[in-house]
Amino acid sequence: MSPAPAGTGKRDAEWVARRLIQHRVRRKIFISLVGILAVAMIGGWLLVETQLGDRAFDGKRYTVAEVIDGGTFVIADRAATRVSMLGVDAPAWPDAHYSKEAAAYLTERLRGEVVLLKLDGTQTRNVDGRLLAYVYLGDTDLINADIIRDGRAFSDRRNWHTFRQQFDQIENEARAKARGMWDEMTDAAQPAWRIEWLRSRGK
Repeated sequence: MSPAPAGTGKRDAEWVARRLIQHRVRRKIFISLVGILAVAMIGGWLLVETQLGDRAFDGKRYTVAEVIDGGTFVIADRAATRVSMLGVDAPAWPDAHYSKEAAAYLTERLRGEVVLLKLDGTQTRNVDGRLLAYVYLGDTDLINADIIRDGRAFSDRRNWHTFRQQFDQIENEARAKARGMWDEMTDAAQPAWRIEWLRSRGK
């Protein structure tokens, strides 16, 4: 039996080392992909679970326990759920132009009252985790529209929803008639998103 060529053992060792490194790299990539997939699945599951849970609010009536600002209030349920009015962007509390007037308006309209909540589409929470809803006094008085009509809040044009076009039109009318905050409104007093929106329209 002839001896192995010189250096064969070294080459074999190098080959084994390379294979071992490749195996470890592939294993790390596989574990990372599994982890990413698991996080995505859990996130999706939690989102679906939250949305399904939020559907329990749809079409239900609740007493308003407290008003937080011109666009947010707390209902008297077990979790003291915070509700933000869908399609509405009230002046930021407490320093923005007309923020105190907006909060006073909503307090007068809603505190202690029983409201009907209606959800829309698939987005049931905002970025702050607050429930998004259309808010009715009685069956037909939509507070989301009222607060825009009376010049205490903006129509939120950042996201689409069922009443988006109606809210935009209501805001246009409030602005044209200088109602509420529109009587002394300046560009600088408007929220950043709206200033950017105006710029995008060349205004």
